[in-house]
Amino acid sequence: MIDKTNYREHTDKYFLRSRQILEAEEINPLVRYQVFARKDIFSLKGIDEAVAFIRNIAGDRVKIYSLKNGDYYKSGEPIMKLEGRVQDLIELETGYLSIISGALTGPIDLDEVRKAARDIRQAAKNKKIFYMGARHFSPSLDEKISRICYEEGFDGASTDVGAKAWNAEGMGTIPHALILSYAAHMRERGIRGNPTLEATKGFDKHIDKNVPRIALIDTFNEEIYDSMGTASAVPSLKGVRVDTCGENYMQDTAPIKDSTAPVDEDLIKIRDRLRNHFIGMGVKIHGVWALRKELDWYPKWYGHLEITVSSGFNAEKTQAFMEADAVYQQKYGKPLFNSIGTGSIANPIMTTSDIVAYYSDKQNKWVPLSKKGRDEKPSIRLEERR
Repeated sequence: MIDKTNYREHTDKYFLRSRQILEAEEINPLVRYQVFARKDIFSLKGIDEAVAFIRNIAGDRVKIYSLKNGDYYKSGEPIMKLEGRVQDLIELETGYLSIISGALTGPIDLDEVRKAARDIRQAAKNKKIFYMGARHFSPSLDEKISRICYEEGFDGASTDVGAKAWNAEGMGTIPHALILSYAAHMRERGIRGNPTLEATKGFDKHIDKNVPRIALIDTFNEEIYDSMGTASAVPSLKGVRVDTCGENYMQDTAPIKDSTAPVDEDLIKIRDRLRNHFIGMGVKIHGVWALRKELDWYPKWYGHLEITVSSGFNAEKTQAFMEADAVYQQKYGKPLFNSIGTGSIANPIMTTSDIVAYYSDKQNKWVPLSKKGRDEKPSIRLEERR
């Protein structure tokens, strides 16, 4: 079980680094998080334990509204909302999500995990792969699953306890929550600018220079613009991570409704065969191709940027992206993308947590604020938990 004594080593590293940045910059807005599960099994589990975990760490500094164990719920329905200062909440996300997901999923077969990890590694060939699935499984499994990923050839893990297998610390740079914290702070103080750029500059200013500078560029669904803008603002930027959620099409990839829709001519040969991963919402080949080509159009300024892809990269999706990568390399002499972050090594019931609002002292009310596609949903069934 995780508690005050050990939760940080089970926390995705980018949340720990985010807290460090927010403290250094004195950014601490009052925010609201919304939690939902991606699949329903009718009877909710793990929520009471998650509430207890949050209370153990944050005490009364956080307001908790949730359903209870045994309650019926639907996929996508809010099962919990949290209100508090972001510095009190940002380190807790991995913990409470892993508690809920672990309870909903139940026992998992580690042999199946090993097979899935091996299949992903083989599909990815020479690409670097990082295990980022701590939030999807019980905290008690993080070290075991990370060890399996290490043994199957992955290149790192996102938590310190998981990264022990590599004799390293957890990897990861910027989460959406850090960017949205900057956005709330800037809005409330009338500061002009781009929160994605400012959060990346904050990372560059306060985090050890040995940590690669990788910008998260999908928060506002402007993957191309924010990649270029951030690279211009942060000369040390090594690359960008694309984690576009399943509610959005990536920038410059308007919905393609049929097989005759116009796309880059080099993609026609693989479009139909890889259609499930080629078009649509989320991180798709068409979107990453558009981003890579736009960056390479200005080689002096942006051609050096590496691309890390994440979100749903099981073996099948990895294989599809590798086929597209081969086409891009043949045509342009460089990779379409450089590395993969994944937690898709089994079939857990995943839970997700997003900032959806902040409290404005100027307006004396809660103001909507979220990454694009993840607006707050009504939730009259939630009860305050004391």
